Amino acid sequence: MSTARSRLSHRHLLALGTFLVPLAILTVLGWSELQRTGALAQTALDREGRTFVESAQKAVDQQLDRYVQPVLDRSEVVLHKNGPVRTTLALQSNREFAALRGIVLLDDQMGVVWPLLPSYTVAGRVDLPSNNAWRPALTAADLLLQNDHLQEAIALLEHVLGRIEAEQPRGDRPGQRWLEHTEAEAVLRFRLGAAQKKFGTVDKARTQFELVKRLLQRTRRNPTAPPLALVNELALAELGGPADRLQLLRDIAANRFESHPDGYLSAVAQDLAASFPPDVPDRAEVDDLLNEEHVRASIRTFADGYELLLRPFLQRRRGRAGGEPEPSLLRRIDTLHGELVVVCVRPATAAEQAELGCRSVGLQFDVRTILGPLFQQFALGGTFTLAVLDPDDRLQVQVPNLPEGYQPPTAEIDGLKLAAHPADPVAFLANVDASQKSRTVLLLFVFATALGGALWSWRSVSREAELANLKVDLVSRVSHELKTPLALVRMYGETLGMGRAKDARQVAEFGGIIAREAERLTTLIQRILDFSRQQAGTLSYARAPIDLGELLRKVAETYAPHLESRGVLLIDSLPLDVLVDCDANACESAIVNLLENAAKYGPDGDAEHEVDLVLQRAGDRAVVEVRDRGRGIPNGEHERVFDGFYRASNSGEVRGAGLGLSLVRHFARAHGGDIRALPRDGGGTVMRLELPIAGGQVPPGSHPTEPPLPGPSNPATTP
Repeated sequence: MSTARSRLSHRHLLALGTFLVPLAILTVLGWSELQRTGALAQTALDREGRTFVESAQKAVDQQLDRYVQPVLDRSEVVLHKNGPVRTTLALQSNREFAALRGIVLLDDQMGVVWPLLPSYTVAGRVDLPSNNAWRPALTAADLLLQNDHLQEAIALLEHVLGRIEAEQPRGDRPGQRWLEHTEAEAVLRFRLGAAQKKFGTVDKARTQFELVKRLLQRTRRNPTAPPLALVNELALAELGGPADRLQLLRDIAANRFESHPDGYLSAVAQDLAASFPPDVPDRAEVDDLLNEEHVRASIRTFADGYELLLRPFLQRRRGRAGGEPEPSLLRRIDTLHGELVVVCVRPATAAEQAELGCRSVGLQFDVRTILGPLFQQFALGGTFTLAVLDPDDRLQVQVPNLPEGYQPPTAEIDGLKLAAHPADPVAFLANVDASQKSRTVLLLFVFATALGGALWSWRSVSREAELANLKVDLVSRVSHELKTPLALVRMYGETLGMGRAKDARQVAEFGGIIAREAERLTTLIQRILDFSRQQAGTLSYARAPIDLGELLRKVAETYAPHLESRGVLLIDSLPLDVLVDCDANACESAIVNLLENAAKYGPDGDAEHEVDLVLQRAGDRAVVEVRDRGRGIPNGEHERVFDGFYRASNSGEVRGAGLGLSLVRHFARAHGGDIRALPRDGGGTVMRLELPIAGGQVPPGSHPTEPPLPGPSNPATTP
């Protein structure tokens, strides 16, 4: 093989050099010139983009200062008098301060002092757990109430409550059993009060609701207590009249039910507000309280996000001051609950510290209200447009896509990232390439001329080199593959001939090895002969209609013991009555080839593994799949494994000549079908062989053409 390559390379080396040396010189010179020109153009564009993004950074900073500072100054005057909610409402009523979303009070560790955050997220459901001993009685009472059997429901609830009082555990320490009884009593008394209210005994109903209120004060840590407490307060307020309902609405707006979810509180506030007609004197205060409730809920949502995302950053920012004076204002822009906000934290005034018990005050603003018009200005006209990203690199302002390979100049302000994107990527690329076009065209013309001559010269001799190398490679591979079986046959034959076998069992073992290696030799020689006929175009097939399922079952029955001896379990799914028009012997040989590959290239380190043989009908095609959990085929090699003499790069020490899959593809395409190698989910390979159903039309172009000769650079075979 080396002699042939040396002889052919010397023959055309001089001719190739005549074309390649000038080509290399021109390429280096042209590339250097293009690099220099491109670097100059890129430097000029980068400078322009940097200037653009720095001007945007300065404008954003000025706009934030111009908008935020008046709000901060005004809040210092009124916050200690009105509190966060009413201060927010008062400032929002001014059009210039409309971007303000809420105010939170912070301690010396930047933690939220107000509003108090909910301690749980359970919806407000007044019920008993399914494992509570009194749940069946509550269910029965609910059924009676639903069917308007009020007296029966009241009697049942009073009877159950009597039993609960009799069985209540003694002692002042609330254990689990005591909590369960108290919880059950509170829920059942609430149901009893609701039934008595509906029945018309209002005084009795009020008594029950008062008892529920006292019971819940004893079980505040119980998960059922918060939602029941609010519903019970609502029931008492409805029985007490407008003044009680108004007071409950004041308590909700003042965040005195801080352990409840905001959505539940807002729903109760809406119900209370709906109970006041539009013409009553208290309606104005009700509307104000309802607005305060909306603001309070919004602020508490902001406070929850602040604690999770912004507080750690602001703590680090303040901590970096070291021995320097504490910064008078901290500012951070981030995305909370899908909305881009800016948070400003200022020190609390002496009055705020005394009246509100806080060390700092945080104000939340909507970024789009403040900076939206500014972003639009930077998006209009010019070479660049402004891209805006939050601290997690999520795009907040839609901009054209970046040209491939272009790194935009960026700047950052308070966590907000600004980037200069080309306003028109097509025009941008055209401007970048304009100065290079003439040089590029000239360089490409010279390069193409020289390369065409070189390729023509190379092609004239490469075919001869391929043919010679293929012959030498074939002899080398066949010699290597024949060497090991012949050596084993000779060794064990000589051992038997000299009578050195210990017993009849060993004689049978040696005989089996000789028979197996002889079969391997026969198979290899047959594959070489088939491959030779395939290359010569003389390999033909005797077609006849066959039941593919029946044929595959015979193959599975015959070949399964051989696979089991190698630790492979064959699992088949082979329906009958799938007729194809093909050569039965060639089909059997193709399936055996696929099963042999699946067995040889099993998972590394596993002594046993499974191989699936599946037959399906897909339209006018019969599909045979051999699925394994082996080492698989590396990416980029799923087509190359069907080339003659090619082996996958992960085939390792597994023996093989690399002819099997090439013959299988020839068989498939000669019968109007095809075969593909596909990766299997979870690891392994799926070999999918498709053949047309007998009597169907063979798709145009499916007949095989003579496959190309394998090149000298592909000396390995495939799994």
